Amino acid sequence: MQYSDRIDALKAAGTYRKIPQLKVEGKYVWADGKRYINLAGNDYLGISTDTDLRDKFGNRALELPFSSSSSRLLTGNSPEHEALEAELSRLYGRKSALLFDSGYHANLGILPALSDDKTLVLADKLVHASIIDGIRLSGREFRRFKHNSLPDLEALLQRFASEYETIWVVVESLYSMDGDFAPLTDIVALKQHYPQLRIYVDEAHAVGATGEKGLGCVEDLGLLEQVDILIGTMGKALCSVGAFALSGAEVRELLVSTCRLLIFSTALPPVCTAWSLHVVRHLSGMDAQRAHLNRLVALLKERTGLPLSSYIVPVHAGSEERAVRMAEELKASGFFALPIRKPTVPPGGERVRLSLSAALTEQEVELLAQTIVRVMQTA
Repeated sequence: MQYSDRIDALKAAGTYRKIPQLKVEGKYVWADGKRYINLAGNDYLGISTDTDLRDKFGNRALELPFSSSSSRLLTGNSPEHEALEAELSRLYGRKSALLFDSGYHANLGILPALSDDKTLVLADKLVHASIIDGIRLSGREFRRFKHNSLPDLEALLQRFASEYETIWVVVESLYSMDGDFAPLTDIVALKQHYPQLRIYVDEAHAVGATGEKGLGCVEDLGLLEQVDILIGTMGKALCSVGAFALSGAEVRELLVSTCRLLIFSTALPPVCTAWSLHVVRHLSGMDAQRAHLNRLVALLKERTGLPLSSYIVPVHAGSEERAVRMAEELKASGFFALPIRKPTVPPGGERVRLSLSAALTEQEVELLAQTIVRVMQTA
């Protein structure tokens, strides 16, 4: 098949995508010559608008290298990388932290490095594409259980427990499309019955904005010792770039020698790593932002009647056409939001996904709520 035929097929199937031309300015985004409130990003704490935090970083942005120019296993390591890993280890009380270029890199590389032919992977049906790609890359057996269904997970464990030496259960703490939380306490409790069980939790959308200290769900629930791999990202609520994996010291040691996504990738730029460290050190002091964000969630839930669990707001449409109409009506009211379609969600799961930010005001969320109610009735 010619590339042009494949492009035509993508368009016919509704899965053709384009990179939008826009410009983000704090909580706003410019598109088509107009300014909108940005509800399509992941700046949950509103750090992009925090000029005080940026001022405290000072001139370090001009003093540090803009590129590592090498893998960390060659000459790409730096004091900034080691300082960030040390700070993450200290904050989480875990033995080991290891940096990755992105959450996608971490999820793509870790499971292939840690699994063998005696390993089974059980993943929640709604885990991120990067996790699915990592599982497939590993070449190991895997099954997917119904979203957040403990009975379905237990049924799979009962079926396969005697056949494998290691079973990884892979979940997200906060799901990026539905905005709901995994039953982490119940999942961890299964370790009492299945000693070969290992728990892998992706906290991409929880780190920074969730938990008393902003360290995510696992730490807030007191489950750090029971979770074997914790993935956090700096590119969402922390408003930086990169990701980290928290694990035991032996796991980190193994990953450094076997994780191809780490070994063969240029390390994060020291200037970005220093900014991440700066933000991480201020996370515990961002109680006001997290409290304000939670108030906005409660306000939107009250005004719209949507069954919200978090600052990720799915407005279900039921069809691709209606999702597109809803997004356009929101845009006409000054809110930039995008329709979510297949293959990101299955047919019938189409929606508009909104992300709240602590940079928003209550007045803006009041207007958003009115718009959502109208759109759900008319689109």
